[in-house]
Amino acid sequence: MNNDLRIETDLLGDIKLLSKALYGAQTQRAILNFPVTSEKTIGDYTCLIYGLIKIKQASARVNGDNGFMPINITKAIIEASETVLQGHLFNQFPIHFLHGGGGTSANMNANEVLANLSEEILGGKRGQYKQVHPNDHVNLHQSTNDVYPTACHIAIIRKWPQLRDSLQRLSQTFTERAEELKQQPRIARTCLQDAVEITFGDLLSGYAAFVIRAGKRTETAVNNLHTINLGGTIVGRKMDVPETYLKNIVPALIEVTGDTEYRQADNLFDAAQNSDDLAAVSSQLNLLARGLVKIAKDFRFMGSGPETGLGEIRLPAVQPGSSIMPGKINPVIPEFLIQICFQVTGNCMASGQALAHGELDLNIWESSMVFNILESIDLLSKGIQVFEEKCVHGFKVAEDKNNKNADSIIPLLTKLMQKYGYSKISSVCKKAADDPVELRRLLRKYEFIL
Repeated sequence: MNNDLRIETDLLGDIKLLSKALYGAQTQRAILNFPVTSEKTIGDYTCLIYGLIKIKQASARVNGDNGFMPINITKAIIEASETVLQGHLFNQFPIHFLHGGGGTSANMNANEVLANLSEEILGGKRGQYKQVHPNDHVNLHQSTNDVYPTACHIAIIRKWPQLRDSLQRLSQTFTERAEELKQQPRIARTCLQDAVEITFGDLLSGYAAFVIRAGKRTETAVNNLHTINLGGTIVGRKMDVPETYLKNIVPALIEVTGDTEYRQADNLFDAAQNSDDLAAVSSQLNLLARGLVKIAKDFRFMGSGPETGLGEIRLPAVQPGSSIMPGKINPVIPEFLIQICFQVTGNCMASGQALAHGELDLNIWESSMVFNILESIDLLSKGIQVFEEKCVHGFKVAEDKNNKNADSIIPLLTKLMQKYGYSKISSVCKKAADDPVELRRLLRKYEFIL
């Protein structure tokens, strides 16, 4: 046999894999079953691997402390867990991120990596599992069905601060620009028609309020993921693990992660059947994205031109806008954010499908949900950062065009209506027959003045 290969045996028989691989037979089968070309692997999502490894570490502690597993094996698994995370051994998790089977391959990948590292710590050889076995020791008192959903929750919780920080910077910049432009008038529009006079400060304060509110809603949904089904094993039956394990596994997870908010679900059957908590996060990201589309489109409208559009603001010029039209500058930064938001909305659709297609006692589609959520967080974080730095921070009011637009007839009519009454001013508008020049003349003629 090639010295670069070793043979392992599982339920289905012998299988060859790389001798240096820390993973084992079941991971190798997943590699063959779910080929990775240009797609991502679970190892590319380090926050998910962190979740898997921390669960294994917590489980080893509980099993060791309560005499369910020899203390030397417990210590070896705990040490192996730290080796994976501190050594950034994420390349040892090569499974396609949408592997089938409700996360079994991901769970076994973690079990095999930790078993092999632990085996070597105790003086054994990689792939032999004579002292530490992936199922009998690393996976003791666990099922994929409580490990993988919990790891998915942990992954999103750890990823969320990335987006939270981007949202905070965006809302802060909107607030700062609102203060800067609080005296700068602009014409408000409803139904794309002239309305009343407000200021750019008013407009931007509304944007800031939305970003803050959307961030709070999303954070609430993310924090709800601290409710986990760890200890529920296969479908939520508490009798499938010792009572002491069931009682202590979540406190152990709190200890190894340093996150005191984790709590066991009140109904473990519900937690196994339903993934609406994940879908709720995806839904809030979708609402955030849709609101950001509106804001980014507003910037495109207000900056349209240079001669025939609204032209009330000037966006920072970041690149030429055409390969054939000299001098053209396009609003590419808002358009970047808008397309990101389109993708986030699509990701939400996939998550909704995953929620709707759970069957009977277990929803096995968490992969479709967690990886779409993680991608959405990544995309939104980057898009918001670029939009804030290269658009919101640097746009300028085009005062000549803006001030001319702000002098629209509609704000004047609204003020006159408040003084003289709707019927009188409306009758003058009727006589003017939608001609603003004639309308101004008639208002002067009839001495409707402020």
